[in-house]
Amino acid sequence: MKKLLIEALIGIILIVGGIFLWNQRLNFEVTDSQPPIPAATQRVAKAPAKATLEGQPNNISIPSLNMSLPIINGYYNTVTKQWNLTLNEVQYATITPPPNNASGNTFLYGHYRPEVFAYLHLIKIGAQAIVTTTNGHTFTYQLAQINVVSPTDDSLFAYQGPPILTVQTCTGLFFQNRQLFVFNLVGAV
Repeated sequence: MKKLLIEALIGIILIVGGIFLWNQRLNFEVTDSQPPIPAATQRVAKAPAKATLEGQPNNISIPSLNMSLPIINGYYNTVTKQWNLTLNEVQYATITPPPNNASGNTFLYGHYRPEVFAYLHLIKIGAQAIVTTTNGHTFTYQLAQINVVSPTDDSLFAYQGPPILTVQTCTGLFFQNRQLFVFNLVGAV
């Protein structure tokens, strides 16, 4: 009888153990993949960041005016509050961002003379300006607006936003004002 009782106990243990193991198998899925990573430690795939292009400007062309001009550096003297200015070249205001595809206002300026910007007033809204750089980039802009301001208006230096190009020359009966041609960036390579 003792032997029968032991065998019954072993049978019950095997049945209960089998049921337990069977339930565990139903709750456990075996796969060939890696175990799941907790959400807190998962890395979200990000779109690749757009590479910032920029460079020292060396030429501006405005095809609609058949204009192509070299660019040199232009400097502002904080003591005299004057810009350097040549009679026959376009200056890049080095206190502004260089041409780029990220942000800021690139500022070019030059005299209202036949060698520089005397024909700039003939440009039409929508016209393109193309700035090339010493490191081989090309920035294409489209004219969005034209403004006339006083020589003391320095609001263009406070600009923060998408990349733009501002080209300035003199205007007025005695060239007492400044005409600003503001271009939006439309492409960069």
